[in-house]
Amino acid sequence: MKFFPQSIRWRVQLWYALLLAVIISALLVAFHRNQREIKYQAIDRELSDPITRILPQVDKRPQPPLRNRRLPRPGPGTGPARGPGLGPGDDFEGPIDRPQPRREEREEEMESIAAELAGRDVYVIHWNRRGEINYASANVPEENRQRPEVNFEDSDDIIKETADGFREVIHSGAGGGMLVLGKSILPLEEELSSLALQLALVGAAIVGGGFLVGWFLIGRSLKPIGKISGTAHRIASGDLSDRIPVRNAGSELGQLSGVLNETFERLERSFEHQVRFTADASHEMRTPISVILAKSQFALNRERSPEKYQECLRTCLESAQHMRSLTDTLLELSQVDSGEFILHTDEANLADLTREVMRMIEPLAEEKSVTIDCSLENMTLAYDEQKIRQALLNLLGNAVKYNRAGGTIEVTLKKKGREVLLSVADTGPGIAPENLLHLFERFYRVDRARKRESRGGTGLGLAITKAIVEEHGGSISVTSEPGKGTKFEVCLPLDSKT
Repeated sequence: MKFFPQSIRWRVQLWYALLLAVIISALLVAFHRNQREIKYQAIDRELSDPITRILPQVDKRPQPPLRNRRLPRPGPGTGPARGPGLGPGDDFEGPIDRPQPRREEREEEMESIAAELAGRDVYVIHWNRRGEINYASANVPEENRQRPEVNFEDSDDIIKETADGFREVIHSGAGGGMLVLGKSILPLEEELSSLALQLALVGAAIVGGGFLVGWFLIGRSLKPIGKISGTAHRIASGDLSDRIPVRNAGSELGQLSGVLNETFERLERSFEHQVRFTADASHEMRTPISVILAKSQFALNRERSPEKYQECLRTCLESAQHMRSLTDTLLELSQVDSGEFILHTDEANLADLTREVMRMIEPLAEEKSVTIDCSLENMTLAYDEQKIRQALLNLLGNAVKYNRAGGTIEVTLKKKGREVLLSVADTGPGIAPENLLHLFERFYRVDRARKRESRGGTGLGLAITKAIVEEHGGSISVTSEPGKGTKFEVCLPLDSKT
């Protein structure tokens, strides 16, 4: 909704307050209805209980005679027994008429009952079967002197009605008569209205208190989100070293903070790698460009001998070849980063390809008097021949380049479970442990102060080798011991047909 608050805190708070208000309202309404029913039941009992006392006073129907009562036999000296045919000493069985109270006695009793009921604000009115008022207490409201239009299914039915601020209990009298006892319910309604107001105030206080407590609890629960937002804002401003403080790592927000911290850490490393990559790439490109410019200016300053011109051109050619190699490698790495590094795999014997690469490296090894020993098992698996050749050239080329004069290179190819293990070990000076973790990073140099030889690489060989191996579903690792040599191991998944 357009006007609905966008804040998560306000959304949760409003839903919580609405739910609390609905629950409290339902409970208070149910309580009020229950109290109303209880009070009306009390009024109905108050109006119904006197009926048994009033009916004998206003109902002129004769009372039923006593039956099956055995009268004592009249003794000597008593009057004659009632009833025909009774002699001395005989018992009498048969109906006996009850003595009926006189009219004056009934009226006095009725007035006494009416006065008692009037003290409780209860009025009494009785109609005979002709619809005429037979009796009406003094406190009967004028508007209630009309005979109610009700239908009784049974002469003993009692009907309870509420109309015009009065509660009435209507009882069917003898021979079509009708007895009504009523009472004003205005005091009761005022009491119920007061109760409703009190309940409304109590409900409002509960909802308000719940709102404040909910505001505090929700604010405390969402406080880590504010820290996450602040940290993300600072990181977006350039402070990549900032991290989210995590107090409760087991909670959902704690887990989210941990994931975001890992993301920020990877982002920082990626940014640092990108900065270093850009700087190293610029440095690598600047050196051959500077050489080309210097040699060109040298050749153009004045007339040179043909030999000098040839030397300048040769140097420019080597620098241009170095730049092309660098740009080609950067292009391949960009394809890896963008997901466009596509492999064209065919099943072939990896041992044959390894021997071919060793023959290509032999001239370089002979220049440094490096001996290459190999132990190769025939392994048929699916791989991209061109890219695996490039990876092998990088590994064997480094083994020759950084080996000592007269050293040895040992190349091994064997099966290890469901993998092919290819290892290249040299007897060079080795690499320090703190440098091994960064060895496959782009442009990383073990000795950054060292100047590269003119035929040296671009510093991207191991990075592209790692990318090629991982694209084949394999892995590459390195172990080294300073002063004894370095060993690279490549694991590739073995084809099921081997």
